[in-house]
Amino acid sequence: MGFNVENDLFAKHSWYFRNALVRANYQNIQKGIKRESDYLERFFRNLLMGENNELKNRYMVVGAPLEWVKVQKPTSTRQVPDKLATNSTEIQTLIEVLAEQQLSIKEILAAMNLKDRENFMVNYLNPAIKKGFVSMLYPGKPHHPRQKYLLTVKGLSVYNSNNATR
Repeated sequence: MGFNVENDLFAKHSWYFRNALVRANYQNIQKGIKRESDYLERFFRNLLMGENNELKNRYMVVGAPLEWVKVQKPTSTRQVPDKLATNSTEIQTLIEVLAEQQLSIKEILAAMNLKDRENFMVNYLNPAIKKGFVSMLYPGKPHHPRQKYLLTVKGLSVYNSNNATR
């Protein structure tokens, strides 16, 4: 699907995840408790988008004292594209080539009409991987014989936002 998910975040924040699921699904109108998916969204944004939202159970307590509750500034629609945007034309070009497919280095070079593999690695692929736009199909084995590269969720978001404006 274009992204790699590990269990580390679930292991570290399992109690938070459980409580976030409850808050997203529980409603008691008589007590004034409404469904609230913000906490669950923060968890998944950390998991999938690599954000660093603070995940603390005390923020979810209904009717908690104000000193327990951290005021979380909502993310405006202007901030999200800024976090994902890249001003590198090389990375933009690589994102366009990988769009919705997995390609080997040889296939990418052919699609981009490039010949110098070393230059491609230094200027295109390594920066894109480092910034989280591209990932390896076999991340634990960089020299795997069938290694291919694909866009991460972050890379797909950039691709989709670029093509939505066209």
